[in-house]
Amino acid sequence: MRLVVFDCDGTLVDSQQTIVSATTEAFEIVGVPVPARPDILSAVGLPIEVAMRRHAPAADDDQIDEILTLYRAAHIRMSQQSDRGQVLFDGMKAIIEKLGQEAQTRLGIVTMKSRRGLNRVVDAYDIRSYFSTLKSADDGPGKPAPDLLLDAMAACDVSAAQTIMIGDTSFDMLMAKAAGVFAIGVGWGYQSVEEIVEAGADAIAEHPDQLAQLLESLSVDG
Repeated sequence: MRLVVFDCDGTLVDSQQTIVSATTEAFEIVGVPVPARPDILSAVGLPIEVAMRRHAPAADDDQIDEILTLYRAAHIRMSQQSDRGQVLFDGMKAIIEKLGQEAQTRLGIVTMKSRRGLNRVVDAYDIRSYFSTLKSADDGPGKPAPDLLLDAMAACDVSAAQTIMIGDTSFDMLMAKAAGVFAIGVGWGYQSVEEIVEAGADAIAEHPDQLAQLLESLSVDG
């Protein structure tokens, strides 16, 4: 038995348009300098509160609270207006469907999206049934803490040796290493391959076809 766990934003779906636009809108309304696009994307994968404090280190608690409220509202509104903010990367649904047919494979998602946002993605693309465990920012400590990944493993009754984590950021890799699991970094997300490798990726997939081949070649103990 093995558990293959995916990150969501930057790994399964391309949500950068919504993330950047919602962040920009919130910062402009509060009157705090808007972070640069690369800085916004480099923080994707962190808990949203941590990301916003990173973007606005001089902001006080009231400003951060207002930014978070505005960001969340804008993100929901923009996601509902157009699926361009939540586009499943080409090839990823095929990978999920193939893995979902393997009797000895379980699938999971560990993301810093809200439970509502995660539900929207898995339902919009009709992939909920493939996943045995779904962990969101509402379920416990955020990345790079290993808690949510450990919870996903416990829910599927698998060991670290039976688990693979797939993500596009250093936070995913650090979480995987903290949990003692094999970490695959993907090259189509929001951080560079160099950052992912430095954080401890055991393997890199530059495109979904390569990821599919890598998952097929990997054997997991247990």
